[in-house]
Amino acid sequence: MSSLSALRAVTSAFAATAALTDPEAPVRSAIWPTAGRIVDHLGNIQRWAAEVVRTGAPADRREFRRPADADRAPWFREGSDALVSVLEGADPERIVPILYGATGPTRFWHRRMAHEATKHLWDLRTAAESDPRLPREAGRAGAADAVDEFGEVFMTEARRRGIASLAGTVALVAADTEDAWRVTPGWVLERVPPGAASDEDPHVTITADVGDLVLLLWERADLAAPDGRFRVQGDDALAADFATTPVHL
Repeated sequence: MSSLSALRAVTSAFAATAALTDPEAPVRSAIWPTAGRIVDHLGNIQRWAAEVVRTGAPADRREFRRPADADRAPWFREGSDALVSVLEGADPERIVPILYGATGPTRFWHRRMAHEATKHLWDLRTAAESDPRLPREAGRAGAADAVDEFGEVFMTEARRRGIASLAGTVALVAADTEDAWRVTPGWVLERVPPGAASDEDPHVTITADVGDLVLLLWERADLAAPDGRFRVQGDDALAADFATTPVHL
């Protein structure tokens, strides 16, 4: 599934869920503590990204706010439809502003908006379920790509910011796919090809379904969850440090 297809599927599910959810319902987010706040946030972000792609120029995210008299669910759907339309109509290789003051191809936003919507669909669904799994609308391939993106975008920015090094190498292994990664002490994410031999054993290996690995990176899963969805082999302290160090600020 392409990032644009995933974006369509996830935002459609988000809009449907938003329409059925009390905007005052609490969700598992310290920053956006209610369902309504989550809807507003994603809707604002999508309008901002659409403007950046449409104009090819930076835009101030603070200028994008839901009007107080706008009904949330239709307002959100209108904005998400507009985002998809703008992305579909733009040259994916056209250089536009992306994150952290950088520029890159428009296709960056296909991927970024698909994963952003997936993350906040999970947030929204916590209004009805305390600890849901990653939205299935993203697909396993989409979940694996979210891990890749986290390394390429957010770990890269964390290194630039001066994030403290880890005490050793962390291996991430997907139990339900053939995907695997290594995170170096300097927070560099590397894919491990299936069956590849390693020159050096990791200091700790974290194994879980690929969707749960994404939630762990997004600080939306507990490594010590009582349902045993995470299996940790090796240095428990390193695993805990990896899981709790803020990367995406």
